[in-house]
Amino acid sequence: MAKSKIHSSTQDFTEIVDIQDDIVFLKGGNACMIMEVSSVNFFLLSQDEQNARIYGYMSLLNSLSSSIQILIVSRRVDLVSYIKLIEDKIAGIQNPKVKEQLTLYRDFIKDLIKGEGLLDKKIYIVIPFSQLELGVASAAQAKTTDKKNLALNERVKSALISKRNNVTTQVERMGLSARPLSTNELIKLYYELFNQEFITLDFDSNDIKNVIL
Repeated sequence: MAKSKIHSSTQDFTEIVDIQDDIVFLKGGNACMIMEVSSVNFFLLSQDEQNARIYGYMSLLNSLSSSIQILIVSRRVDLVSYIKLIEDKIAGIQNPKVKEQLTLYRDFIKDLIKGEGLLDKKIYIVIPFSQLELGVASAAQAKTTDKKNLALNERVKSALISKRNNVTTQVERMGLSARPLSTNELIKLYYELFNQEFITLDFDSNDIKNVIL
């Protein structure tokens, strides 16, 4: 007897239903917005600045009326293409002093990515929304609602924006900045999380034109 083919996709194994209007719509009528938060080297701050950051973080936690998720994404950066670009530049340089400087720079980059390599760290705050916030009846209805209708649900969007604005205000009091990810940025973020272990940066000759000058 012939075996039936299995038709499935990555989306079948995730909670994501759709991404529209800067919102990630999830199964069960749930949704979320994601903000990227700036970072600061805490140990380079003065004692007073460190205390201000700590109190600001406490204020953020105390201001929450619902849960949030703080996500730190660390991925290795692939600089192979950048090193190749430098080596091509070295090969075309006639001035021996300039070639020596650029060679030293190339060796510095190679040493920089030895061992565990160069890591790219980004901090995100995930602001969730549950259909239960609109009542049990709305939650039951959401399970049978078409995803296109759900994407246009202004009540969901309004609730998320209200939460986002509150969190943004508290983050700014910590001396940091927070910006919501757009639809395209959300798609790219999820694609990279599910498909890429390394980040490949795009470079051109303009990126190294001032290295040796």
